[in-house]
Amino acid sequence: MSRVVVKGGTVVTMEPGQSPQRADVLIEDDKIVAIEPSITADAALIDATNCVVAPGLVDTHRHVWQAGLRGVTADMVLKDYFRSVRFQASPVYRPEDIEVGNLAGMLEAIDAGVTSVLDFSHSISSPDHAEAAIDGTIGSGGRSQFALGFNDVVGQHKSLDTAQGRLQLAESLRKGRLAADDALVTLGIALSDLPEVGLERIRAELEGARRLGLRSTTNALAILFNDPVDDIEVLDGAGLLGPDIVWVHLNYASAEQFRRVVETGGSVSTCPEAEMAMGIGRPATERVLAAGGRCTLGCDVTTSVSGSLLQQARTAMQVGRLLDADERMATGKAPLSVPPSCETMLKAATIWGAEALGQSHRIGSLRPGKQADLIVVRTDAVNTAPMIDPYATLITQAQPSNIDTVVIAGEVRKSGGRLRADWSAVQKRLEQSKEHVARAVAERGGLLPQPALDLPW
Repeated sequence: MSRVVVKGGTVVTMEPGQSPQRADVLIEDDKIVAIEPSITADAALIDATNCVVAPGLVDTHRHVWQAGLRGVTADMVLKDYFRSVRFQASPVYRPEDIEVGNLAGMLEAIDAGVTSVLDFSHSISSPDHAEAAIDGTIGSGGRSQFALGFNDVVGQHKSLDTAQGRLQLAESLRKGRLAADDALVTLGIALSDLPEVGLERIRAELEGARRLGLRSTTNALAILFNDPVDDIEVLDGAGLLGPDIVWVHLNYASAEQFRRVVETGGSVSTCPEAEMAMGIGRPATERVLAAGGRCTLGCDVTTSVSGSLLQQARTAMQVGRLLDADERMATGKAPLSVPPSCETMLKAATIWGAEALGQSHRIGSLRPGKQADLIVVRTDAVNTAPMIDPYATLITQAQPSNIDTVVIAGEVRKSGGRLRADWSAVQKRLEQSKEHVARAVAERGGLLPQPALDLPW
């Protein structure tokens, strides 16, 4: 049995009703066994003096495989993201490219204090690509709900041409290497886009996922098709809404649509940086809260924005405050408060994210019996000292460079501000992959070949 004590920090448990406290955290193997002052134990020491100890962050929407395409769509709208990444780059990805992309992308998440990711893996063009993506994820040591993409990929293997073919792949993974629901890497389903494939295919995908006991995630309402489709109303009318769906990019949802998602137990993931950067629209964070829901956060695409979930929380909070103030000022009255609060946004980045993944009984907060997923954040740095309010320090000040230690299932993955992984070796492989992808995309006419591919929105 291994034992570790995280000693001397300000512990923010994110458990209901608990305030930040000066305490130690005792870990045995992969679980937390005690949180109390002055623990004396025969254990390895993690010194958390002048630090905040918090649950590991939970990202509910990230395309992890895209780490090797960093920044290529930084000046592109959503249409050009589809043209360049989905239709030009994704088809040339070999299994080894997606493997190192997932490895690098998960390491980036860990470095930023993200211990759990809902990986919307939508570049699966063959069973070998799925296996490679899982290999990379497992190799990182991070926790992931690997959501197998059901969307079509240009040039995909014929076995994946139908929903039934992709469900067969999901079933083989469910019975094989991703059978366990308590493993670090578990299986989920990333649904196709309803406007592209129609209700009957979505019904087959969603019912297939439920038959396998898997949770699903879907993009909805982000794409303004020439003939608009209300994903929520369509699924509601078909009796398919439920608590096992994470809805992403509900930027154009109405109060009634949010109400139906909340009433049926669904979760909402907002990706504020990407949504604003690519012209998707106003992030929905504060409207989810107004509907009685619990917002969660995702980094989405590092092709356009950062991989820091704290940055997403900060951006979502400040945009919500801006829009609230604008609406009040338009009536001739100054705002009297600035919701949402820093504490609310930390909930969005931790325990509410864990709830969306169906994992709040295991992760998302710190208490004895839960998995030992936690971060130690320095509060004596030039940008974090002095620490007065730990929620404010984490949400408004902290950067990935302030995250001293990351522990996942009791294993230290970052220590002294540095990843334990051999990043130089991963970077070398990532550069080789980048060169292959660049050559192959150039042979296809470049990221944005002309004339531009016509899209139905």
